[in-house]
Amino acid sequence: MTPPTTLPIALLAAATLTGPAAAEAGRTWLAAADLERLLPKQFPLLPLAVQALEQAHPDHPWLPRLRGVHRRAWYANQLMLGAADKLTQALVAAGIPIMLADALPLALTVYTDRLRPIGALALIVPADLAEEACRVLADQGWQGVAPTTAAPCGSVIWATSRRFRSAGGQFADLHWHAAAFWPSGEMDAAAWGRARPITLAGRPVLALSAADQLARSCRTAILPGPAALIALADVAALLMERTDPEVDWPTVIELAAHGHIERSLLAALECLEDGLGIAAPPDVLARLRMTPVSPFEAREGPIAVPSDAAASHRQALRLAYAQYRRTAAARGLAPQPGDFLTFLQYRWGLASRREIPRRIAARFAQITRCGP
Repeated sequence: MTPPTTLPIALLAAATLTGPAAAEAGRTWLAAADLERLLPKQFPLLPLAVQALEQAHPDHPWLPRLRGVHRRAWYANQLMLGAADKLTQALVAAGIPIMLADALPLALTVYTDRLRPIGALALIVPADLAEEACRVLADQGWQGVAPTTAAPCGSVIWATSRRFRSAGGQFADLHWHAAAFWPSGEMDAAAWGRARPITLAGRPVLALSAADQLARSCRTAILPGPAALIALADVAALLMERTDPEVDWPTVIELAAHGHIERSLLAALECLEDGLGIAAPPDVLARLRMTPVSPFEAREGPIAVPSDAAASHRQALRLAYAQYRRTAAARGLAPQPGDFLTFLQYRWGLASRREIPRRIAARFAQITRCGP
């Protein structure tokens, strides 16, 4: 394998690969990184990479601090597992179906011998039971993170999730759509039908299928933000998993086509193949490379995986507008400028449109000239 050429990819390789390749990537990262100026998106990879970094440089002066990061992540995970068990039991007792997604189910399944920080708990519930789920969370001591709108969860077509915080400082994201990139009832029903059972604290609970999770993680990996690199690590872990849950690639292709994320999927998979030598099936990559760019993805602009820089105001607005168009199309709505401002209102948790800065509205006028 060609040695990683960027620090984020070097740390990603140390976090996901094994043996000499992981150690070599660890040496590359330790030789050039600055722990005091580490990019936020690299922090979640540190607990996963500690083993490779120890092999790369057993006497490196950073190792005591990195081991401390590992211990804190392990402790935080134990607290989150306990909180998740209590919360899922409360939701089930209230008759609310739930699926787990993202960090927690992956930490319990594909990350068998490495510590995947859980961070926020991701819960998916049916849209018509989302508000009832909110009440269950409140009864369990979880409060909505301000600012938040007064609209009931699940009732607003422009919102797909709401964040909650426990008294102990843990976060939970309540989702009422399985795929935020294309929030439709059809995709939700299919995801619920594919849900797989996992075990949490000795009790069975449903989680997203490997195919749904891979599509979701690939989409997260190509968007600017602190979750991009750890999402790439999740994709790598799913690709390297050879037993249960093995990825159902026809379903992944179907998800990508239905949700218009073929380019997102291809960019994440090519990044792992080029940077880490972890490859998806050749026929999958060939099919994705032949697929024309969706107009929804064309709106989002160029993709850089991984992107070290945070999105500019214009890029952030472009992505927001593209997601608005996705949401409208998924719900069968014709786009309207006023609806986009309402979308921003709910996306940012604002009480009214008046809180949306005027400069955002002005830049929206520029972006909407780009065509359908």
